[in-house]
Order: sequence, then structure tokens, then C-alpha cells
Amino acid sequence: MSPAGARATKDRLLTAAAALFAEHGFHGTKIRDIAARARVNIAAGNYHYGSKKALYLAVLRAQFAEIRARLAARGATRSPSELARLGRRELAGLLCARVKVMLDILIGPPPGLHGTLMQREMCDPSEALPVIVDEFIRPVTREMEEIVAQLVPGLDRKTVERCVISVAAQAYFYRSVMPAMLLMLGEPAYPPGFSRELAEHVTEFSLGGMERLAPGTRRARRTA
Repeated sequence: MSPAGARATKDRLLTAAAALFAEHGFHGTKIRDIAARARVNIAAGNYHYGSKKALYLAVLRAQFAEIRARLAARGATRSPSELARLGRRELAGLLCARVKVMLDILIGPPPGLHGTLMQREMCDPSEALPVIVDEFIRPVTREMEEIVAQLVPGLDRKTVERCVISVAAQAYFYRSVMPAMLLMLGEPAYPPGFSRELAEHVTEFSLGGMERLAPGTRRARRTA
């Protein structure tokens, strides 16, 4: 097989695997079903990826790379030294941009595979979960923590961590209960512009809460 043919086969396997893992989860997906959907034989799947776990990780890493690319495109990736030079408005804009990317991936429109893959992984963890945490969840969380720490100086590390989890949880809520939310909204899908409006709301709401947790604000409330 030519290099171009091998690349095409590998890409078809990756596309088929992404769809099936999203539909059935890691445990409910078989290599033979992936090969059938990709229109290749099982041997090709084993040759290109070696195992179901390796193929699953390749799918997830492709999703992670897409998120990284979107963050970079929105200028939402900054080093700690760069963050230290930014003002409150710019830092809040970075936080909002990150929430917007998260929502674009999770709820669209149209919703991406990432949200479905992550929901299935969290409900029925696979042996790949430690890799997912180490390669994606932990690094992205640390980057958000750097932004929050600069936005609200004086917060201790544990409070910063909880603030970031709270921000992410608001975004993931709209994906995890999407069928019920759409019924409540009376819409077949989240309308255009919804993720932008929601990102702005989550950012403003979260900043209000985080600033209430600042040491000076806490002391003022206790003595009021």
C-alpha cells in the first residue's frame, strides 16, 4: 500500500472509531465494528493502531488537539509571565474565551463528539482515563487556575482549584442535561449565539462569586 493509501486507511479508522466510541463507549465498541464501518479488514486496524486502547487514545488525542487549536486561535493560551502583565479586563476576556471554546465543543451548534466521549468515559471509565487526566484534564485545569489566580489575587490554592471546577461544571451541565434543557427551552437544538451568551454569563457569574471569596471581601462580610 502506498503512503497515501495507508494514511487514508488510518484516517478512516480514526473517523469510524470516533463515531462508534461516542455511540457505544470504549467497552461497548469492538474493533471488528470499527473496521466494518471504516470499510477495512480487522488486520488493518491492528496494523495501524495495535489495540483498541491505542485507537481510543488516538481518537481522544485528536479531540484534545482540536481544542488546543481553538484555544490558540482565540488567543486564549498564555504563559504565567504573560498573564501576570495583563489587566483584569484582559484576564476576564481570556476566561470567557476558554469557556466559549469549551461550550462550542460541548454543545455547538452542532454538538461535537468530545462532549459525548467525555460523558461516556466519566460514567463508565476505561483504562485510558489516567492518560486523559494526565494529558488533557490536568494541564487545562492548571492553565485555568493560573488565570483565576491572577484575576483574584489572594485566593489560596484550594479555593482557586474549586473555582475552576465550578466554572467548568457550569459549562458541562448544559451538555450533560442537554435533552432536558432543550425541552425546557422548547428548541430542537441550542440556538445560534447561545454558547457566546452563555460563556459571557458563566464568566460574569463566576467572577462575582470568586471576588466574594477574596480575603478582603470575606473579612468585610464577617465584620459587617
